[in-house]
Amino acid sequence: MIDDWQIGSGTVYWITGLSGAGKTTIGRHLWQLLKEQNPATVFLDGDALRKVFSPSGYSLEERLVLGMQYSRLCQMLSLQNIDVVCATIAMFHQIHRWNRNNIENYFETYLSVPMEILVNRHPKDLYRRAQTGQIQNVYGVDLPFEEPEHPDVVIQNEGHQDPEDIARRIIALKKDLMSSTVASYLPSHH
Repeated sequence: MIDDWQIGSGTVYWITGLSGAGKTTIGRHLWQLLKEQNPATVFLDGDALRKVFSPSGYSLEERLVLGMQYSRLCQMLSLQNIDVVCATIAMFHQIHRWNRNNIENYFETYLSVPMEILVNRHPKDLYRRAQTGQIQNVYGVDLPFEEPEHPDVVIQNEGHQDPEDIARRIIALKKDLMSSTVASYLPSHH
């Protein structure tokens, strides 16, 4: 049964990567560009969502629960014909698979950045503090992470590209994917 509030299917642009990969910056640019096409577009940032959901910690289990909450929120909004840009770490195969299986228009972008660049880039010195044991539960240092198995786009974001250009490329790649998907469903003429 479809609930009354399920009126359509917006697109969920899921941007994932380690802390400092550029998710929030690129996500904001993507959101601004998408809002020009569809005012019913929202931006969800993992750090801001963490404050809303108020989880108690950063263990793998707590991160998985939180990531699933983000996924369900994105699904709920997309079912109301709202486009969603969600910038979050959520590096679990379980989450990525759930998104693909439960969100009709799901587009996953993985921002891949070498650890040595992340260490030097991070504004809060997160990785250096984790490497010296000052803090715990940091992906890529003392917490394992699962890179996405089948992202729609992988972007090597080493800091040489303009974030708005990356956002434009994500939109173009999404359109290309939609065109090829539509083309593959067109009947062949004999």
